[in-house]
Amino acid sequence: MVSKERPYVIINCAASADGKIAMPDRRQVRLSSKEDFERVIGLRKWSDAILVGIGTVLSDNPRLDTKDEMSKQPDKVVLDRFLRIPKDAEVFNGGSKVYLLVGDDIDRDIDRENAEIIRCRTIDNLIDLRDALTKLREKGIERLLVEGGGEVIWSFLREGLFDEFMVYLSPVVIGGRSSPTIADGEGVRKEDEIIRLRIDRVERLGDGILIRYLKR
Repeated sequence: MVSKERPYVIINCAASADGKIAMPDRRQVRLSSKEDFERVIGLRKWSDAILVGIGTVLSDNPRLDTKDEMSKQPDKVVLDRFLRIPKDAEVFNGGSKVYLLVGDDIDRDIDRENAEIIRCRTIDNLIDLRDALTKLREKGIERLLVEGGGEVIWSFLREGLFDEFMVYLSPVVIGGRSSPTIADGEGVRKEDEIIRLRIDRVERLGDGILIRYLKR
């Protein structure tokens, strides 16, 4: 059910069996099977917009489209506190609207015709996600797909700002204490801060496993 206050949020990611989402040097590695890739494309077609953090844009430079020129492309949202996105980033290609979520103390603009800057409140020098989601909902975004990276996913989980959390586990192990994980960031400090989820569905998909979590 779509809220009037914020979009319906699905967090989606693919990870290794040990919970890593990239190599130790943060290089991207394909973890989705062909079947999972098709599922993600379906999620993108369902979405009004896809959200990633600026770290993902700078490291992976994704286009964030449906790979189908005949289908309607979702809008794109970049969580970019200090407006660091390059003007030649791939997210600006494909004709979709690109919303850049920046802090309300940023007075610079960006010279891209399809870009719109949304200035948001900040808390502890980070974007206030509740304020950001409210403003995205006011732009007509009802269904939002959050694709990462790890710190962005952690922020949405920590604040409880999600409706579904979908994790595809690939049968590989990456290892490495510096390898990015599904939920990077500071983590919890006390046991009573642990984020507890409810497993709604588990299914075999290609050579991996898809788990759908809901909030408990």
